[in-house]
Amino acid sequence: MFNKIIDWSVNNRLLILIALFATIVGAIMVIPKLNLDAFPDVTNVQVAVNTEAPGLAAEEVEQLITYPIEAVMYALPDVEQVRSISKTGLSGVTVVFKEGTDIYFARQLVFERLQAAKELIPEGVGTPEMGPNTSGLGQVFQYLLISDKDAGYDAMALRSLNDWVVKLLVMPVDGVTDVLSFGGIVRQYQVNVDPSKLLSYNLTQEDVVGALDNNNANVGGWYMNRGQEQLVIRGAGWFESGDAGISNIKQVPVKTVDGTVVTVSDIAKVEMGSEIRQGAVTMTRKTEDGKVENLGEVVSGIVLKRMGSNTKATIDGINARIP
Repeated sequence: MFNKIIDWSVNNRLLILIALFATIVGAIMVIPKLNLDAFPDVTNVQVAVNTEAPGLAAEEVEQLITYPIEAVMYALPDVEQVRSISKTGLSGVTVVFKEGTDIYFARQLVFERLQAAKELIPEGVGTPEMGPNTSGLGQVFQYLLISDKDAGYDAMALRSLNDWVVKLLVMPVDGVTDVLSFGGIVRQYQVNVDPSKLLSYNLTQEDVVGALDNNNANVGGWYMNRGQEQLVIRGAGWFESGDAGISNIKQVPVKTVDGTVVTVSDIAKVEMGSEIRQGAVTMTRKTEDGKVENLGEVVSGIVLKRMGSNTKATIDGINARIP
């Protein structure tokens, strides 16, 4: 057999040279597109389902959220394992599929079963959501947001810039599935209610929350004919941003007492604040002359790569967006 192959190759040297040349050209074209990683991703096919349940203990999270989600996931095809972890205020369920299962098909199956799981979870406890399409080795890029001391950007401003500007510029890069934010202060509009004033006006916290919800909405009124034109009718009632939003919230009516309107500012202190923090990111570095420079608090972002995408191409795309 081998002698025949060798004889045929010797008698058809031109065809062999053409085939060799075609193989070399094909290799040159394919090699740059190979999905090569420094650390090959050996993670199995898995889909994560996360649920936030503020205020619930770990035991309640397990009973009310984790168990119902696990129960509906076992019926999916090609499922090898369903594991979970229940913490205070957080439920995490991981559904592992057989090797070779298409990740997008697996996520579609999990998404469909989540609708059934939501019906088993008590209303208001928590809403389960699928995690990003990434793996344990998906953290491929990390960056920092640092401001000069006289730039006027504090930790809250840096976090807002990262959440609403930087992340939106990085997300369109091919291969990126999510960007996580660490550090900084998340901006909040806070209504700090005075309990004694609530009692004096015979109000409850539910009354205040309902008043804020009812007065923070835009509505449509369809069309109004004017000659040959149609005018769009709408009512704009959303709170504005910044100091104007604080002023809007203060003026929201909550109750009328003997013809006098009780507003939010009468029973609460409205101000700009931050959500409860559970950590911070700080940075210290050495200058060129060897001195230690303390930069204080900074904001960090971690880019998550989509499963199956090319790591080098993703990092190159992020580097191209940095300027």
